Amino acid sequence: MTLCNSCRAQLDPDGSCFICKTLPPGLCHRCQFDTCHCPVPALPVTQGKAVPARPTRAEPAQSVAPVLRFATVTEVRARVAAAGPRKWLLRGLWPAGDYGVHAGEMKAQKTWNTVAVAVAVASGTPWLSAIDVDLSGPVVMFCGEGGEADILRRIDAVAASVGVNADDLPITICARAPHLRSVVHLGEMADQLDKVRPVLTTLDPLYLSAGGASGSDLYAMGELLERPQHLCQAAGSGLWVATHLNRKEGRGAGRITGAGPAEWGRVLATAAVKSRKLNRATTETTVITELDFIGGSIPGGTLRVTRRIRADHPDDLDSPLHHQVNAELVDADEPSTGGSAAMPPARAKLLDSLRHFGGAPATTRTLVDWMVKKHGHGLARETCSRELNALCDAGFADRLDMGSGRASEWVATEAGMGANP
Repeated sequence: MTLCNSCRAQLDPDGSCFICKTLPPGLCHRCQFDTCHCPVPALPVTQGKAVPARPTRAEPAQSVAPVLRFATVTEVRARVAAAGPRKWLLRGLWPAGDYGVHAGEMKAQKTWNTVAVAVAVASGTPWLSAIDVDLSGPVVMFCGEGGEADILRRIDAVAASVGVNADDLPITICARAPHLRSVVHLGEMADQLDKVRPVLTTLDPLYLSAGGASGSDLYAMGELLERPQHLCQAAGSGLWVATHLNRKEGRGAGRITGAGPAEWGRVLATAAVKSRKLNRATTETTVITELDFIGGSIPGGTLRVTRRIRADHPDDLDSPLHHQVNAELVDADEPSTGGSAAMPPARAKLLDSLRHFGGAPATTRTLVDWMVKKHGHGLARETCSRELNALCDAGFADRLDMGSGRASEWVATEAGMGANP
């Protein structure tokens, strides 16, 4: 048995490295990042161990395609035209074939969003029940956290929520995050992408894939992220990478952890938790997040997502999960579900409810019912009374006395309709 001088993988009988053969014809695995090492001199093996030797850099094989391609504007235009019109993957948010980052706070449901996008693309159903998928097809998922049982449980829940059978979906799962510094892992990744030709590849989480790299080194992280990017581009796949936000204040791409991901991604989607509630009777969790999208080829926008999750039998880790989600695009200047320093959250939500009725009177019950529909939870009666009276004192609302035995009604004033909570 002989080993590759570059990556120590076993060589094929013809003396070439099997990893390099996993790429499309004419493209060397190493050529994407360094000078080609194929073919390389074989190292003899004695008693199962390679004989120590100083690796030598071989001349590139003549059959290997050039690393850098040069073309005139006319030639580039012809190639782009031949490729046909570009399409959206997630309409208005993520172009097909693009690579980017989905980042969020701890437990901001990054993995749920990643599973949801995989199911949506594989099934052609709207992502989060709100965003149309314009290009559906196979998906490859690298899932570094939770293991196979956990990821399958999530896929089953999301698939059932959109009315499809998970077993019918063209999703390929690897329950490990590939080490992006490993030639072996990259070779296996390239082999699978070439075999499946996915529309989308997801990698969750980045910190497991970037082990050993300096998160503060912009150039090193850029080189690292470029590796799966090139593999996906060669296979015609988009790339969705999940990572974390740092602990700074505020929201948006400026909070993405470390150097590199924010600069590298063509699309950046950052998630912030606005509300989290546990129903102790049913153990159903309701989490509201806001996803901010920005990118070089997209108009950007904010998605407000309400997700409810419960298990048939909470004490049974194999019990099926039930997943319900709805989302809507909101304007940046709409009241945040988390409120602000200028107005307490409960007051901001009540003002939001009053605005919804466009100046028409509404009872407290009507306002709370609309709030439950939008945010997934209501407010206590005492809180409603206190905060509605505070809105009246501030000139943002008026109270209408409907007479003895009848509930008062509330209406937003002109100042309330234009207020910034």
